[in-house]
Amino acid sequence: MILPTSAENPIEQTAEDIWNFAIGSNMHPDKLKGRANLVIKESFPAKLKGWRLAFNLQGISWLEPSMAGVEPDPEETVHGVLVRLSAEDFAKLVQSEGGDQSYASEAVEVETYCGKVQKAFVFRALEARKLAQDRPPTLRYLELIRTGARLNGLDPEYIEKLDALPHYQKGPITNLISKLLFDMAMCFGCLGIPKLMVFLFRSLRWIDESGLPSLAKGLLYAVVLTPALGLASVLRLRHLFPEEPKQV
Repeated sequence: MILPTSAENPIEQTAEDIWNFAIGSNMHPDKLKGRANLVIKESFPAKLKGWRLAFNLQGISWLEPSMAGVEPDPEETVHGVLVRLSAEDFAKLVQSEGGDQSYASEAVEVETYCGKVQKAFVFRALEARKLAQDRPPTLRYLELIRTGARLNGLDPEYIEKLDALPHYQKGPITNLISKLLFDMAMCFGCLGIPKLMVFLFRSLRWIDESGLPSLAKGLLYAVVLTPALGLASVLRLRHLFPEEPKQV
């Protein structure tokens, strides 16, 4: 249970639970729960001073070119959602984010909007996965962040900043592929088997970064995506998985 506290008297963290500071799409409650069938014990709007929201985790250039993380910046403050999870569920969350291949869990102290201070972990792009400079995310990804910010009552000025961020424009075919894949990711997450989608996205990322000729890449994409999209289409027709959270 969270108790009144101050910067000199931080909230005590139990050995059984771990606090995560969500700053990206995981701010959306349905998205976070659906990642790996997680149970959110508590959540609070909060802020982290001395850090900024960054879109510098390298993704798949044509599908999801960048993902959110944090980077140090003494002049900035990033707002997000402080979430309490069991240690087991936090491990599931880390695995659903790519395990040790994408993010490092950075230990920080965040302050809730009520002035309470809590030690937590926030995801920061690994140096090996970090883009040289921030790259605009897709509208799909950005809208999840914006909606999560609104649903959790984040600071209106911060929401205005999120609304003003540019996004990467995808074509209609890529949009369809993206919707099918990420809806399927929600399905597997709810079933408690997020590793399947982690493996799929790692495969797509490897092809994207392989440096192979375009023809060879196209053939590999066909080999990987054809069965995946076929399964996703069947699941969609049978209504066996929930759609990705809607934006408001």
